[in-house]
Amino acid sequence: MKTNGYSHETYCKQNPNRKDMSGSNNPFYGKKGSNQYTDGTKVMSQETKDKIAAKSKLHKHSKETKQKISESMIAAHAEGRAWNIGASRWNNKQSYPEQFFSKVIENHFEDIDYVTEYPFLIYSFDFAWPHKRKAIEIDGDQHERFEDYRLRDIRKDNLAIDHGWEVLRIKWKDIYNDPTHFICIAHSFIHS
Repeated sequence: MKTNGYSHETYCKQNPNRKDMSGSNNPFYGKKGSNQYTDGTKVMSQETKDKIAAKSKLHKHSKETKQKISESMIAAHAEGRAWNIGASRWNNKQSYPEQFFSKVIENHFEDIDYVTEYPFLIYSFDFAWPHKRKAIEIDGDQHERFEDYRLRDIRKDNLAIDHGWEVLRIKWKDIYNDPTHFICIAHSFIHS
């Protein structure tokens, strides 16, 4: 299924002549604190990769545990006990990908007049620029794995479009693997 909202794939197809991420064409080139993400060679320090790997090893679930969690989530959705997913944040704390992206905005965007968890009907946008009616959503892998998440995202994007909003969705694994490219896409989306 396809929505009229932006995805990073859609943006790249619609903007084939976007700026190169190296040298003077790079919109982040020369900005204070930008070298970690934008110099085209250093994506993430080995120390950071090691910390992430060590942390993930501490939280590994067995296949049996993963299966039980999956079954309980499927049952919760089927029984209607997961009705509030997407309606509100239960802990009001940003996920690590959202914290990362907040730093990206603060360090690389000119327009930092944004709101996190901006309420929109029964949903909320991860990052919203209400004065521009633009929003960026950072999606974890659960948005691909679970049909309910995918359908909710489609409904949310269609409602946003109906209300005059543009939405850019970026997969966390993509921005993690190629931050320079996806920071450029997000920057161009907000500043176009």
